[in-house]
Amino acid sequence: MTRRRLLGVSLGGAGAALLGMSGCGASSGSASAGTDHLSLWYWKGALSDKLLATAKRGVPGMPGLKVRGSQIPDGDIDSKVRTSLAARAYVPDITVANSDNLATFFPDENEFLDLRTLGAESVRDSYLDWKWESCFTPSGRMIGFPLDAGPTALYYRRDLFQKAGLPHEPEDVAEEIPTWEKFIATGRTLRAKGPGKPYLVSNIGNVFQQALLQSPKQFVDADNRFIGDQQHIRRAWDLSVEILRQRLSAGITDGTPDFNAAMSGGRVATMTTAVWAINGLKDTAPKTSGTWRLTTMPDGPANYGGSYLTLTRYCRDPEGAFAFLKWLLSPANQLKSYQEMALFPTTPASYADPAMHTPDPFFGGQQPIDVFGPAAQKAPVVYFSPYEDSAKIPFFQELTNVEMLGKNPDRAWRDAVNTAATTLSRLGVS
Repeated sequence: MTRRRLLGVSLGGAGAALLGMSGCGASSGSASAGTDHLSLWYWKGALSDKLLATAKRGVPGMPGLKVRGSQIPDGDIDSKVRTSLAARAYVPDITVANSDNLATFFPDENEFLDLRTLGAESVRDSYLDWKWESCFTPSGRMIGFPLDAGPTALYYRRDLFQKAGLPHEPEDVAEEIPTWEKFIATGRTLRAKGPGKPYLVSNIGNVFQQALLQSPKQFVDADNRFIGDQQHIRRAWDLSVEILRQRLSAGITDGTPDFNAAMSGGRVATMTTAVWAINGLKDTAPKTSGTWRLTTMPDGPANYGGSYLTLTRYCRDPEGAFAFLKWLLSPANQLKSYQEMALFPTTPASYADPAMHTPDPFFGGQQPIDVFGPAAQKAPVVYFSPYEDSAKIPFFQELTNVEMLGKNPDRAWRDAVNTAATTLSRLGVS
């Protein structure tokens, strides 16, 4: 069952009465009722442990305001929030929502407070424009508050590029590979002349994902219409299939032992992904330290990942909870979260701090912020509907069928479009 279907199951039965209730007295359903603190649900790694420890003792500058966090497994937090909302009991005052999950709450937006009514616009200029815009439902209510971001870049093996006779310094690579088509051409050179004939990518699904995120449109538009058969999706599909056709993909699943061996052994020359992949790469291939570099993504930046904080309508102290949000996610504290947890700030003012300009030996002394900072500021505003997971799953499944099982790409495309359209029609998408 997808998260989108779960949304209908968990809230649908009580939906009319639930959404029709006034906010008056709603705090009686709060998980913090009868305590001296507000409740916060989050998953491990989503928030700074040190800042949460401070908030548990007392939010600075807010006498008597305490916030106590409870860790919920990442895969369970959405369903747990929905279950508590449907039961109108033990609802967290504050909860974290992943970047691609916030939209799943749009159909039940009245279950969350509109942060504009608490003064959110007063701090708007402190945050990335596209991230701020993504906090709003189609009706114009602000139910999310910017937590972290996931700006993207091209990770590449400088040594493999150099030995293949290619430009190999970040600025030169950016100039050499301004588009996905040039990226593919570079892959041909790597396979032909690089040591050990390295593959360009680990699998084509990653390219499909990143090319798709560069578009402001995804699979369903703001008018609740399926647009997964349109050119912006087809272009991402065709680019991915072309990489496979030219035998530039290693055809391995990220995170598997084969992937780890390929990254450690120099069999894959690039990654197209977000800033949060840095630590994973270091853990996966520590012996390659010094050989990697970062540069701009072909065809421009995108955002992949990141999160939000929300206040439920059962929040026992909305003003206090919003004061906590402003404190926790201020530029100064986002910088602390980056240093402690590698949570990339949504506050551009943080990017100028010397603490974010530390040379990284894994990338040959390069400063990652020099690439990810501009990427974060230039990422497009992307509209995600509540049905994106249901829409995109068939496309990724069919790409896997093409890469791993040899399915005809055109047939796979038709099957992906038809499956997605049929699934979404059952969910009320036209």
